[in-house]
Amino acid sequence: MTGRYFETEDGQLTISQLLHGDDLASTSEYLMHILFDKDKREQLFRQFLEFETDVSYDWFNLYYSKQMTLISKKHKSYYSPPELGKLAKQLVDVSRTNGDTQATKRNLGAKNYDVGAGTGQLTVTAWDANRRKHSPFSYKPSMYFYVAEELKEAGKPSRSIPFLLFNYLIRGMDGVVIAGDSLSRSISQVYFIQQPEDNHLGFSSLNVMPRTPDTMEAFDVKEWIDKPVEHIEDKDMPQFIVNELTGTKQPEQATKQAGEDKQLNIYKKRLNIIRNMTKDNDDGKEFDGQLTESDKALVDFLEPV
Repeated sequence: MTGRYFETEDGQLTISQLLHGDDLASTSEYLMHILFDKDKREQLFRQFLEFETDVSYDWFNLYYSKQMTLISKKHKSYYSPPELGKLAKQLVDVSRTNGDTQATKRNLGAKNYDVGAGTGQLTVTAWDANRRKHSPFSYKPSMYFYVAEELKEAGKPSRSIPFLLFNYLIRGMDGVVIAGDSLSRSISQVYFIQQPEDNHLGFSSLNVMPRTPDTMEAFDVKEWIDKPVEHIEDKDMPQFIVNELTGTKQPEQATKQAGEDKQLNIYKKRLNIIRNMTKDNDDGKEFDGQLTESDKALVDFLEPV
C-alpha cells in the first residue's frame, strides 16, 4: 500500500474531479486553460495541496500512464517508460551537439536537462534530490535551473505539457519547458518559469518567450510552429537577482560566500533570458534599445569582457 495519495485509487479519482474531466483529453485541456490565469491556477494548487503535501514525486505519473494505456488500446500508441526516456535523451543530446552531450545543458546553465520529459517524473525526482542537499533555511529555487523538452506536434494539443508545467509551477521551480520536436527543432512555445521572490515556499510564475531571433538562438529553435502565445507575468527584473549582481545582498545572505562565483554565473544567464523576454513591450513596438535603471547597473556583468 503506497503512502503517496495520488497513486491510490482515491487519489486518481481526485485528480479527475479537481481537473473537471472524465478522460486525459478533457483534464489536460482544462488544466492548460487554468494555468494561464494566475489566480485560478494558484487556487487550484491549494486545492491539490489539501489532499497531498508530499511534493517529492510526480503526482500525475500514474494517472497519465493509466490514461495512456486506455488510449493505446484504441489508437495503438504506448506510454514510454522512464528508462526509454533516458535513452531518448542520450540519443537527442548526441544528434544535436555532435557528441557533446553537455553542450546545451551548459549553454542554459541547467542543472538538469530532460528530453522527452512527459509529465516531469525525472525532473521532479532531480528537483527533490537537489533541494534535499540543503536545509530549509538555506535552499533557494535560484540555486537550480531545470530545462525540459516535450513533444508538441503542429496543430495538435499536447496532453502531457499542461501536467509538466503544473509540476514546475507548484514547486516554485526555476527553469524552461520547450514544447516541440527535439530533433528537428520545430518549436511551438518556450515557457520560462521562475520563482520571482526566490522563495521556496512560493509558487512560480509562468511566461512565454517571444519569438525573437535571440530566443531562437538561445533555445536552438530552427522554426516556429503553431500560433504564438503572448503571456508574460514577470514584467520586472526580480529584485533578488539585482541585489546579487550589484552586491546589495539581503542581510541574511551577506555572509554566505560558498559557491558565490558559480551562482553569479547562473544569475547572469537568467538575466539574459529575462531581458530577451521583456524586449517586446505592451504596445507592440520594437524594443528601442533603452536600458532600464536595473539594466544600467547590470550591464557590466552581462557584456563580455
